[in-house]
Amino acid sequence: MKHFRPVLLLAAGVAVYIGGPVGYYFLPWSVRRPIYKTAPKLDRALRLRGFKTVEGWDGLGLWGRDCRTALEGRSGGEHVYGGNPSQGLKLFDRVTVLKNESYIVGYSDSMQNPLWVAYRVFDVPSLDSGKRPSSFRIDQRTEAKVPSTAFRGSGYDRGHMAPNHAIATRYGVDGQRETFLMSNVVPQTPRINRYIWKDLEARVSRRYGRYFSEVWVVTGPVFSEPVDRLDSGVAIPSGYYKILVDESGDALRVLAFLVESDCPPYTRIKSRLVSVDELEESTGLDFFPRLSESVQAEIEVQPAGRLWPWLVPAIRYSVHP
Repeated sequence: MKHFRPVLLLAAGVAVYIGGPVGYYFLPWSVRRPIYKTAPKLDRALRLRGFKTVEGWDGLGLWGRDCRTALEGRSGGEHVYGGNPSQGLKLFDRVTVLKNESYIVGYSDSMQNPLWVAYRVFDVPSLDSGKRPSSFRIDQRTEAKVPSTAFRGSGYDRGHMAPNHAIATRYGVDGQRETFLMSNVVPQTPRINRYIWKDLEARVSRRYGRYFSEVWVVTGPVFSEPVDRLDSGVAIPSGYYKILVDESGDALRVLAFLVESDCPPYTRIKSRLVSVDELEESTGLDFFPRLSESVQAEIEVQPAGRLWPWLVPAIRYSVHP
């Protein structure tokens, strides 16, 4: 192995100077494995740099189809677009709708999770969110009354559904405090909560919500049978979804994401694009129930093929904020 090391380092150098970090990012594990075992820091640095570059290109949305249709009428409310997600004719375990000033929750006491959370982001003069609250609070409106200690020692983060930054910058300190209610929280693994999910939330808050005037979001957990639970009884999701809606001129467009709980590091956000229909099947919810059947068919059947292009709107915004 000692004599092998110079060869492996040379191979890594060739990857850097010829293929570059992007090429290295796309190498299969079978090729990367010996480099990782010999020089793990080099492997991580190249992977991260390649990932950031690819993510940057994905974010520009230069190619791919949009999931869009003609806008029949304005259907956006203060927090929800096209009506609260519906459970249809389900008789048992129906959600309790909890209305806050800055977002709305469809909460399941049996799962001890929000099944959906809806909020709206819009342009504001500043994206400074101020100091983050130091603790979570029991939501006394729920029967479950999940305490902040329910996740202790579980290995799971308390993952916001209505995110701290997006709400704080739009609704101020009071809105920010609302996001620290336990009715807004689901179990998330740290590698999801602190990386891909955080990046997706930042994209919505810092780019889409500013450059596109306003964007509606509905988000929540996905559960697979059999459902595992924390020792406290809180159900553990198998994944997380997020749906974005934007009225762009005379068109309505949608992005839908599904992030599995075991999603590996350096996963591109674009690769998590799915159809709204797939999310409805996974969650048992009917999204946008107040939209016409024809509009729902246009925006729910096929996934978008790209993220929303933001560079040109950003340039326009810089000229006419």
